[in-house]
Amino acid sequence: MTACQPTVGSARPRTNYGLTEAERDSLIAAQYGLCAICLTAPPIHVDHCHKTGRVRGVLCFNCNSAIGLLRDDPETINRAADYLEGNAWKPTLVAPGVYQLPS
Repeated sequence: MTACQPTVGSARPRTNYGLTEAERDSLIAAQYGLCAICLTAPPIHVDHCHKTGRVRGVLCFNCNSAIGLLRDDPETINRAADYLEGNAWKPTLVAPGVYQLPS
């Protein structure tokens, strides 16, 4: 269990990053009770910047894991979005072993 996850069977979830339960609940309410990224799942993990410690919002398990696996790097996350949208950088093969870079 992570430090941000509610304790099973407890009425008092454990929070971190200097947030009180009320502040965490206020963040969740401001997000309409949904994960700040996917907007579909319940938010259960307080997300924070690993460099500054600043709380960014509350995420679902999958979105929190995804940005963690992408090392919280906006450039990598943008490349992943481009890839999913079919806009990834792709060199063109012009001859065996010779590629032309996109302009």
